[in-house]
Amino acid sequence: GFIRDMLLARVLGAGLAADAWQLAFTLPNTFRRLFAEGAFSVAFVPMYSRALHTAEEQGGGEEAADRFAADVLAVFVWVLLGFSALAMLAMPGIVWLLAREYQDVPGKFELAVSLSRITFPYLMLVSLVAMLSGLLNARSRFAPGAVVPVLLNLVLIAGILAGYYLREHAGGSDVTIAYAQSVALALAGVAQLAYMVWATRKAGVRLKVSFPRFTPEVRRLGKLV
Repeated sequence: GFIRDMLLARVLGAGLAADAWQLAFTLPNTFRRLFAEGAFSVAFVPMYSRALHTAEEQGGGEEAADRFAADVLAVFVWVLLGFSALAMLAMPGIVWLLAREYQDVPGKFELAVSLSRITFPYLMLVSLVAMLSGLLNARSRFAPGAVVPVLLNLVLIAGILAGYYLREHAGGSDVTIAYAQSVALALAGVAQLAYMVWATRKAGVRLKVSFPRFTPEVRRLGKLV
């Protein structure tokens, strides 16, 4: 992460593109802290852990825990899809609320909106990563959740280098680097989710995305969140 910030400061520096990228980077991460790694994890992990460690005779065990996680995943995916779609449609209003002063600089507001629409799907991806990480934590497997931020930084560093190359050798500008970083953030989410899916399967967990069912446990989780 430190190397990433050093490279970005050296290659992009301060300016219109840097400010727009910073807003586009902060937006999905703010919602991630509020939802995926906040209220949701605090409610989901204890419920999953309780189901996992309860005896089968009392309605718990591996199958019950996996069934609960699959039911939550089926609902969570659609909630994230709907929220992300609405946020992307309303992005001009969101950016205006957070940084209306960007309108004073020609092109800055529009760039921030465009970059934010590219980066916002990262919220959905990293929220699913947080859910799978909590699932593995309940099974005392902590390494995968600790590795995923490393993947984020590696992909973003690759994005910085790609943007720098395009600016220097393909007639780009600082805006090119900002777009490269935004695309890299979305790709980082894909890489993180793919790794966590692999890690959960390696741990013996098999989750299937099925038709959403609002079971009593899912409704209770929603109330807790």
